[in-house]
Amino acid sequence: MTRRATDRFCAQHLATVETSAGVSDSSLSSKRKLVRVKCPIDPGHSVWLHGLQRHVKRCQSSKEVIRSAWCVPDINVVRPGLDKLLHIHVSSGAPITFEEYEKCIAFVDQFYQSEIQGTRYTEIPLRQLKHNGLERRLNELSNKKHAIQQGSLISAIEDAGLLLCENCFVEFGAGRGELSRYLNQALIQKYNNEPTHTPSFLLIDRSGMRMKFDSKLVKDSEELGSKHPAAPIVHRYKTDIKDLDLRKEDNHQLRRRSDGKGNLVALSKHLCGAATDLTIQCLINYCKNRKDNDDDMMDLAGIVIALCCRHRCSYSSYPLEYLTKYTDIDPRGFEILCKMSSWAVCGRRPQHRDASDSEKIEMRVNDDAELEAEHDDSNDDYNQDGQTHASGLSISRREEVGMKVRSILDYARVRKLEDQGFQVELIRYVDKAISSENVCLVALPIPR
Repeated sequence: MTRRATDRFCAQHLATVETSAGVSDSSLSSKRKLVRVKCPIDPGHSVWLHGLQRHVKRCQSSKEVIRSAWCVPDINVVRPGLDKLLHIHVSSGAPITFEEYEKCIAFVDQFYQSEIQGTRYTEIPLRQLKHNGLERRLNELSNKKHAIQQGSLISAIEDAGLLLCENCFVEFGAGRGELSRYLNQALIQKYNNEPTHTPSFLLIDRSGMRMKFDSKLVKDSEELGSKHPAAPIVHRYKTDIKDLDLRKEDNHQLRRRSDGKGNLVALSKHLCGAATDLTIQCLINYCKNRKDNDDDMMDLAGIVIALCCRHRCSYSSYPLEYLTKYTDIDPRGFEILCKMSSWAVCGRRPQHRDASDSEKIEMRVNDDAELEAEHDDSNDDYNQDGQTHASGLSISRREEVGMKVRSILDYARVRKLEDQGFQVELIRYVDKAISSENVCLVALPIPR
C-alpha cells in the first residue's frame, strides 16, 4: 500500500504503530489517529473505524468454506496432528544463536557436497521463452515483469506437450486466476481460434479474491474470436490445499470426456513454501486413487509449478525423509534451515557491503538513510550496533549458503516425485533480473 506524503506509514501499518506503547509521531495527521482498527473477523488486516460495520458484513474472511465432498481436513498433510507447528516461527521465539547457525550450516555444507554438488540439481538450465499468445498483453504493459513470467511458464507447458484444449488445467494458489486467463488466450492462438474441445479450468485458492479473472476467461474467448460453440468451463474452489481431495465424485470437471480425451494438468505461478508440498501430496493422492480404482477420472498429464518462498515451508508437510541421511531434523532446526533459504533472494541494499566480524555496516549518507534503515526488514540481519550477522557470516557467504539451502529443499521435492513415478526437471524459466524466484518444476509421469 502507498502512504500519504504527510504520514510516515501506510494505512495497513498505521494502527499498529499508533497504538504501540511509547510511539509518538508528529508527522501523522491528528485527525486520523486511532481511527483505523483491526478487523474483528481477521486481525490480519485493518479497516477505517467509520466503515467497520459495513466491512464486517462484506469481509471475505467471514465467508465459510463450502464443505463439499472434495474438502477433507488435512488429507494432504504428511504429518497430521502438528497443526500448532504451522504457527511456530523462529522470529517469534528465542533468537537463533551462533551455535544453532553453525550446526545448521555444517549440515547444509555436508549435504550439498555429498548429494547435490555437480549434479543436475546445480546445473539448472535457463529457458526464458515467449509465447505468441501473449503478444497483445506484452504490448499493453509498461511493467512487463509478470507477463514475461507468464509467457515463459505457458511456453514450458507447451514444450511439455500439455497445452491441449481437451485438458483440464488446475491452477493451485490461483489468486485472481491471471495465469489461467492468459493460458486460455494462448490456447486460442495455438488453435487459430478453432479449438477442437471446450477448454476447462479449475482454480484453487483459500482466499476469497476480489477482482477475479474468472469471467474474463469467457469474455476473452468472445473478444479474440474463438469459433468454438461453447465458452471455457471455469470453476473455483475456495479451500486450503491441505484439505483438497480431487478424487471425490462430485468433481465432475475432472471426469474423462465422452471421447476419452483429456487429462489433468497442474500448474501454478509462485506457489509459496508449504503450499507447494501440499500440492505435490494432493496430486500424488489423486494418482494413487486412479491406480487403485481405475475409475473414469482424468489421468494426471503433468505438473508445472514455479517454486517460491522456501522460507515458508512447513515441518508438517515437507518431505523430510529425504534430508535425514546425516542427521535428524527437529521443528526448530527445520525452521532455521528454511529461514536461511531467504539469504539467497533477499537482495543487497545499496548501503551494505561484505563485512568481517569487526567491520560496521556502511550506511548511505542521505536524508532518508535513518528512516530506511529503521524500517527495512533486511536490517534484521544486523545488530543494533551495526555488527555483522548473528551467524558470523559475510553477505556473500550467506548468499552462498542460501542458494545451497534452496537446492537442498528442491532436491527433496524432486526425489519424492521421482519415487512416485515422475520424470522431473528443474529449469530457470526467467532470468534472475526478472525475478529472484526463477526456478520452475516440471514433472511428467513416466509411461508404464
